[in-house]
Amino acid sequence: MPQFGLRGIYAAKYINNGGVVSHENIQHVGDAMTVNIELRSAEGRLYAEDMLAEYMRKATGGTISIGVKYIKQAAQMLLFNSRTKSREITYTPAGATAPTTATVEGLVIGGQDEGQYVSVAFYAPDMIDGAKKYTCVLLNKALFGPPSMTLQTMGESIEFSTPTTSGEFLADDTPEQNLYDIAIVDNEAIAKAWVQAVLGGGNAANAAAGGSGGGSGT
Repeated sequence: MPQFGLRGIYAAKYINNGGVVSHENIQHVGDAMTVNIELRSAEGRLYAEDMLAEYMRKATGGTISIGVKYIKQAAQMLLFNSRTKSREITYTPAGATAPTTATVEGLVIGGQDEGQYVSVAFYAPDMIDGAKKYTCVLLNKALFGPPSMTLQTMGESIEFSTPTTSGEFLADDTPEQNLYDIAIVDNEAIAKAWVQAVLGGGNAANAAAGGSGGGSGT
């Protein structure tokens, strides 16, 4: 499946109620740039009669990194469980002689803050046997950390610095222990609807029937 783009990265709070998974608070993470998913597996080998007699490989989870133009404030509060903080600032505007005050609202990420599990969904344009399709992906249960910042002064050329948040994904709490869902659809309108549906933002009947709200993999 030769994907050639990335669009529509959304996340929603992951809720487990005795093995029944649901979602709330869907947020657009930011304008999509990159997603990197690395699957991790547990392996076992049994040797007998001086040869490999049995081999077992089981997917257990993996790592995910998401790069966007900027992470929206509501998405940061969802992903990192950060909180807002307002400060009263006194400053003198350019061209003015008297100081004035302004209220500046920002985000605070503390050393004792803990992230929360989320589900992440997105889609990518795809070309399959000469026909344009869209590959939709849902990661059922993931935990992210705040991105690092690397900034530098502007020189003769402009280099943009954009945030990348990384985390781990693992099996969800349904009896099937789903890791991720993949679906291939015919057009972008269906892809957008799929992303919303698997995160509980549309097609509630399908979300209830699927446990994690995931569509059928293709």
